[in-house]
Amino acid sequence: MLNYRPLFIQRLDVRLPGLRVLRLRLNRHLPGVDTLGAHAHPFSQTLCYLSGRGRLGVGASHHDIFPGAVALLPAGVKHGFHETTGRRPLALAVDFELRGARRAGFRMGRLSEEDAVRIRRYVSRLSGLRNLNSEGSRLVAASAALSILDIQLRALKWLPSRRPALPGFVKKFQELASRPAHAASGIRELAHKTGLQPDYLNRRFRQATGLTLSQQRNAIRIEKARKLLARGDSVANAATGTGFADPNYFARWFKRQTGVPPSQLRHHSGNTLSG
Repeated sequence: MLNYRPLFIQRLDVRLPGLRVLRLRLNRHLPGVDTLGAHAHPFSQTLCYLSGRGRLGVGASHHDIFPGAVALLPAGVKHGFHETTGRRPLALAVDFELRGARRAGFRMGRLSEEDAVRIRRYVSRLSGLRNLNSEGSRLVAASAALSILDIQLRALKWLPSRRPALPGFVKKFQELASRPAHAASGIRELAHKTGLQPDYLNRRFRQATGLTLSQQRNAIRIEKARKLLARGDSVANAATGTGFADPNYFARWFKRQTGVPPSQLRHHSGNTLSG
């Protein structure tokens, strides 16, 4: 019996030279189930955790799992999971066959905030598909699965990191949004400071990065908040440092964006990736 509930399953069978993507699944662990016993698959799999915390056991080693953690599990590698908090884990799994996966071995990585936003956007798009068996839905799902796998394998350092040359207006907005003096500035105000109209900048920004201005701003704020919390700052200080006047609103916003409350991140600030 499964110890998790699939929220979304898309059977794909996408074939490229050396690669076959079998399935894309979004799984929520069932209430009352805090442990998944050791098991292995005849296919390789990436697991990307969108919420929840726990320990991923691979052989004799154990690795901290948190929102944004991503793992590569080659075919035949035994693994299990133990939940360490009350929030049920939500995991995005891509099942695939890829030449060289066994040689690559088990890997752990962490998504950047920008990549986490991109993956959540793909998940939202896929969750909105009504007829999963239609040709159009299958094409959308296949495209999303390849993009998600590309993001994950780069986070796992199997594929080289992409560092495209960014247009000047993108760098300018990122620089402005990162400055402490502009922590509380609105999107329109930041856009005007780049010298472009907000709607036009938003359109051009999305074309260049795949993110809206708001999504980029959120990613910058989340990264800043994580750093403040990791060094032991209070939730109130993290709120102020990222431009929020109300710590309670900040806490709700942070949990909505990352899947965990900021207070929990402080309690686990010592966690690091192993392996």
